Amino acid sequence: MAAVNAHVDAIEMNGFCVTCRVTLPYDDLKRCSRCQNATYCSTSCQKSHWKVHKKFCKTPEEARLETEDEAWAQVGAKYGHKKSNQAVLGRVPESLEAQGERFNAWVDEWEATILAWAFWAMNIPSPSTRDDILLNFTFVFELQRRLNPATPDHYFEMHGAEIMHTSEMIYYFQHCNNLPALDRWRQLPRFRTSIQIMVGWKGHLRFLYREVPNFTELQNKGRKDLVQTRFHDALAKNWVDDLRKAVDSTDREFFLSCLRSGVRIRLMYVMTPFSRVLQDVL
Repeated sequence: MAAVNAHVDAIEMNGFCVTCRVTLPYDDLKRCSRCQNATYCSTSCQKSHWKVHKKFCKTPEEARLETEDEAWAQVGAKYGHKKSNQAVLGRVPESLEAQGERFNAWVDEWEATILAWAFWAMNIPSPSTRDDILLNFTFVFELQRRLNPATPDHYFEMHGAEIMHTSEMIYYFQHCNNLPALDRWRQLPRFRTSIQIMVGWKGHLRFLYREVPNFTELQNKGRKDLVQTRFHDALAKNWVDDLRKAVDSTDREFFLSCLRSGVRIRLMYVMTPFSRVLQDVL
């Protein structure tokens, strides 16, 4: 077995601040006194995050009293996850080999789109983005079968997508009882200029990378260029919903129309050539 990635080994017992995403030992993080879930590096980070967190903050007792549908509604609002269709659809009527072939064929076709959205979700040019974010976080994209797909191209839909810290990834694999996948993931190389991406469906996994060789240049430009910063902030703010729309459309070039229409609408008050901001996002 290959050696565990040294960086993962060093921080696997650490947590992170949900506001600024700094990685710290759990003992150095503060927890929300009400829900005991959200962690922060400082009081200022907790205060700045409260506008978002208050929509989901519940005491452990309140969380236990939630119905399944209420819980899924919370997860959907917070992370963009849809309730699993597994109970309705039942077992997949294919062999594991056929499932793997279907899954890998879909990922091959959609790889460019997934790489684009992973880049936008990380929001590298934002002044608030840490320079070690690509070392400590993974872009996770999960699929599920669609109920009553209209065409073979609609077989999959997006179950959910989020950016997960190393500690969350380890918990995810352990919770799924997929220790071989955890071992495999722990051995993957990590770089400050490469986005690590995991695509999954029913235990089938693919690991992808999006190289960002101009990481430092993008960060420097974002701190000086208001247009670039607003552009990337708009993409990062809506990336979950836009990615779901892309998968539902079955249009693998949907991300181009998102760039050319959605972002223009959001930033229509900014007078700047579109080519100026487009060059850094594809």
